[in-house]
Amino acid sequence: MASVMSLAPYRPRQGYHARAVAAAGLILLFLFGSFRLYSMLPNQQLFEMSGLPLYSSVLWAGGVFIVLGGLTSLFTVGMRTGVQSLDELTGGFIDLLIETQTELQKVSWPNKEQLTNSTTVVLICMIVLGAFLFAVDRMVAWIMSILRVLPG
Repeated sequence: MASVMSLAPYRPRQGYHARAVAAAGLILLFLFGSFRLYSMLPNQQLFEMSGLPLYSSVLWAGGVFIVLGGLTSLFTVGMRTGVQSLDELTGGFIDLLIETQTELQKVSWPNKEQLTNSTTVVLICMIVLGAFLFAVDRMVAWIMSILRVLPG
């Protein structure tokens, strides 16, 4: 039997930052998607809404953005809909965000000196590896040209 619709968020005091970042990222993605939809749809008909002329593509893109924004709020806040499968999916997504934030709080982040040293080591290794690969490539190309496999 389906549970009753509730306006209380699922686990409200947990994973606040992860939820906010996920919601902001999804809204930004949906905004770009709606703009892309607007630019792809042909301007078929001109409507007048509140005295302003609007093309149908604006209405379609705006409608899609509103629906996807509603789904984003549903998945990041976790309001209960009464549909068991949707509520389980929403709860699972929110649990993932909460667990992600909890694990990131356990991470030992490097200080400025450690970050600078690690970056320096990585850059030096990349330069040495690049020089080595360049030398090997030149040597193989030289050998191939001597054997007349490559034009030289």
